[in-house]
Amino acid sequence: MKRAFFLILTLIFIVSCNSKIENTLEDFIDNYSFNKTKSSSKEIIIKLYDTIITKKRITDVEFFPLKKEFKAINKQQLESFDRLFINAKKTGYCCCPTAIYSIHFLNKKEELDLFYVDTLQFKNKVKIYQKRLQYSYIIEKQKWKDYLNEF
Repeated sequence: MKRAFFLILTLIFIVSCNSKIENTLEDFIDNYSFNKTKSSSKEIIIKLYDTIITKKRITDVEFFPLKKEFKAINKQQLESFDRLFINAKKTGYCCCPTAIYSIHFLNKKEELDLFYVDTLQFKNKVKIYQKRLQYSYIIEKQKWKDYLNEF
């Protein structure tokens, strides 16, 4: 009986460790991919959409009419965007956010990646999520507003 209990306990421990290793590896890959996209971008275009029109759209809002567009094209604006993610919390799969903004990462007019921004889900936070909803970053809403005010 003791052996069976010890064996079950050991198996649970091994499985939980493998899960932690897998999650750590996924986090590393996601962070590497996102950081590579940011560092490879020569231009970042942030588009604001009308929430009345988009309603609860999770993605594909870039086909709706724009309310406003912000272009980060100089080194200072790109570095400032990068600083938004200092102390950001990375999350896993995000379900059902509301896309208010889209963020287009470009290099020589080629789109490297596309993210969306939900400013409605949290009172004091903003969720910047990957287009396939696989992961997101949570940042302070005031930092987001301050960044957009630079334009």
